[in-house]
Amino acid sequence: MTTWQRIVGIVLRPGDEWELIAREDTSIDELTRRYIVPLSLLAPVATVIGMSYFDRTWDADAGYLVPPDQILAAGATTLFTSILSVFALAAIFVLIAPLYGSSRDYRAALKVATYGSVPVMLAGATLLLPVMALVGLIGLCHSLFVWWLGVRQVLAVKRSDQAEFVGIAMVLLFIASTVAGAAASALGVL
Repeated sequence: MTTWQRIVGIVLRPGDEWELIAREDTSIDELTRRYIVPLSLLAPVATVIGMSYFDRTWDADAGYLVPPDQILAAGATTLFTSILSVFALAAIFVLIAPLYGSSRDYRAALKVATYGSVPVMLAGATLLLPVMALVGLIGLCHSLFVWWLGVRQVLAVKRSDQAEFVGIAMVLLFIASTVAGAAASALGVL
């Protein structure tokens, strides 16, 4: 199956696509090269282009806008955090899997994290205009649904536990992101 067919399938008919994904033996390298890195590039590229043309000065209504000399750093940070978030989400899935009767299979967890992230990563391409961040929220909602389907079909989480599993994973990802961001800021990396 081509990358484009998989992307279209996971966005438009995720239930059917998860059945195929559950039976596939996809390597971590393939997930990284075909999905995680290319799709993670969409938001930073769109953000850098958008910031270069639309975010030039302080705006009293919109607030602080990124200075021109920091735009590339903002794009690189977005790329780095997008990629790390997918791997961190997979690690969180592995961490909490035994609590829900699932096994600790990192490759299966990475499949769920990767394919489930497709809608929100695609929405990142709309960030040419800052107002399009609303599309990102829609993409996130669709990703939550896709993860919800995927944890059942790939990680064998019981139907009654799917929402809780994804909810706890999202809370833990938020906490991990906040702590990592605070640590990076304290070290002067960000």
